Amino acid sequence: MSVAYPWLEPVWQRLLATRSRPAQALLLAGPRGVGKSALALEWARALLCEAPRPDGSACGVCPACHWFETGAHPDFRRVGLQEKTSKEGETRLATAIEVDQARDAVDFVQLSTYRAGYRVVLVDPADSLNLAAANALLKVLEEPPLNTVFVLVADQPRRLLPTIRSRCTRLDVGLPALAQATAWLGEQGVDDAPTLLALAGGTPLAALGWCEGEVLDERRGVLEGLARPQALDPVTLGERWKAVAPQTWHDVAYKWLGDLLAVRLGGSVQFNQDFIDVLATLGREADLGKLLALAKTQADEGRTLAHPLNRSLQLQAWLVEYRHVFD
Repeated sequence: MSVAYPWLEPVWQRLLATRSRPAQALLLAGPRGVGKSALALEWARALLCEAPRPDGSACGVCPACHWFETGAHPDFRRVGLQEKTSKEGETRLATAIEVDQARDAVDFVQLSTYRAGYRVVLVDPADSLNLAAANALLKVLEEPPLNTVFVLVADQPRRLLPTIRSRCTRLDVGLPALAQATAWLGEQGVDDAPTLLALAGGTPLAALGWCEGEVLDERRGVLEGLARPQALDPVTLGERWKAVAPQTWHDVAYKWLGDLLAVRLGGSVQFNQDFIDVLATLGREADLGKLLALAKTQADEGRTLAHPLNRSLQLQAWLVEYRHVFD
């Protein structure tokens, strides 16, 4: 049985080869958008299947597979980011996995298994464990109960505690070959796959995400404004762009600055291939010191995207600073 995405097949075969003696703590590491979560789920399903195929993959028809499909398998627990509702009634995804969630997982693995097979705990994204949660989980990772398998998924494994990393068997999931990713995106009906892959840093699922809703139109609107720094009006654009999702704005602006820096330092455009001529011109005109300072500010703001700041004022201040890069 094939795994969800064709570029995962080599990694999938390596996992299946360990089906009889799986790592008790597995760390799937790699860039966001390559399908690590889907791979982790498929691995959990294979371990819990009660009539696996000869290659070790899940049969898809046994009771365990049916329970897994409905999210009701009693020996599977998924630990991830939870939705939280503010006092104002706004629902947002939490930015960290809390200690209570980790303690629930620890309690879960102390119980006897329901089906006398493996018990699987999937932690995704594991690099969002806060310090208390990571320490709580560390206790069971040191000595997992019998037939218990932890699968940790991380885009940035360096954010995990060294003591957690050292207790895991790490399996890296890299970027697919450009031709394979382009062909897959073409099968999904995506036009101009090479440009989207460049924008997504080569990750096909992230490239597909750019096609959802109005994200591409929003990106183009923002970049057309940034392409004319001397003509932009911070007040007008700040008001207009406050409707753009904070994460989209951050990604678009961060990659734009990254391309400007690359050109200014003598490199080439990496992300915004459809603005390559504009970037080549602006990059040569940019003040390197101011550009570096703005890029650092943009990177730091990535940690406060969920903060209830005045978006319009925040954008206006950023645009004023951006304009000064080309004074």
